[in-house]
Amino acid sequence: MLLKTQAVTEIAQFLANHPTPEQIVAFHPSSEVAERAYGLIHIEREGALTENERKELESYVVIEYLMELVKLEAQRQLRQAKQTSPRMVYKSRQ
Repeated sequence: MLLKTQAVTEIAQFLANHPTPEQIVAFHPSSEVAERAYGLIHIEREGALTENERKELESYVVIEYLMELVKLEAQRQLRQAKQTSPRMVYKSRQ
């Protein structure tokens, strides 16, 4: 189960605003979220995570995986749009 963290809230707000594929690809969590996730990873490496911290870290892993999938799909859509967009044909002047 995902814990309600700042990361979950940020992503929910971001996705609720119907971002474009370009915005999705460019998305990064806030510095506060990144610092918290890195802090939990550091504590885990020391072997000192509490049960709640372990659950929170697991939530971050799930969120990261989900956003990777969303970004891959957005990149696919961008490639597809690029391939199917009408090409400009210039007529030479005579």
